[in-house]
Amino acid sequence: MTDFSTITACGECCVGCGKKIKGICPGCIEAEGRVPEWAGSGICKVYVCCREHNAKFCGLCEEFPCDKLPQMISWNPNIVEHLTKLRDEYKKRNVKLRKAKKEDMHTLWEMQVEAFTGLLEKYQDYDMSPAAENYERILQKYDFEVTTYFFIVADGVNVGGVRIIDKKDGSRKRISPLWIMPEFRNKGYAQQAILEAEKIYGNDNWSLDTILQEEGNIHLYEKLGYKRTGKIDKISENMDIIYFEKN
Repeated sequence: MTDFSTITACGECCVGCGKKIKGICPGCIEAEGRVPEWAGSGICKVYVCCREHNAKFCGLCEEFPCDKLPQMISWNPNIVEHLTKLRDEYKKRNVKLRKAKKEDMHTLWEMQVEAFTGLLEKYQDYDMSPAAENYERILQKYDFEVTTYFFIVADGVNVGGVRIIDKKDGSRKRISPLWIMPEFRNKGYAQQAILEAEKIYGNDNWSLDTILQEEGNIHLYEKLGYKRTGKIDKISENMDIIYFEKN
């Protein structure tokens, strides 16, 4: 079993390295990326990129695998496969969905408001943003027979939330909304939360939507097999809603 506390930004492990044992190199994690052998410019570009994207290692970035990866980690021709295996192991061990109880809903509502406030300020969509939803409305949704709220839990910490709508009548199940708290983003938690939801409810016959201008969301959903339906609703001059389905 991998000890992820020893995994570097590029997916390597310095434990047991001869140069580190001899004191020639302190190790990437200990040196915060300043390892001359790989850095060239004084600090490893992969290390910097991971920190900019708030990712523990490259495979946990929401943009993984990106176009610049083969050039940045050119010494490993199988880097995408390697990082994918590390990512999958990490996520399977760390992210679960915990069904929310009614007494949890105020906490979940506060999390939702905080998580979506940035988008609300950006797009000013006060009529539909989850950040503008009041607590009473959340409680109403909780009481809907077809609705279930979950905490997204990673390593025992509530890192986000998701609402699943399942009418159990053959119609599409729906994710609306899903959020990760700002301090926990770009760690792969949203992706794993969706996979966990699919384990609970089945991995087909889903629908969801997102803001067209939020390219990171679109990349995530398409990576998970969600397809654009072709439907786009214009909300304002700078905001559109795009719809996805997964069969």
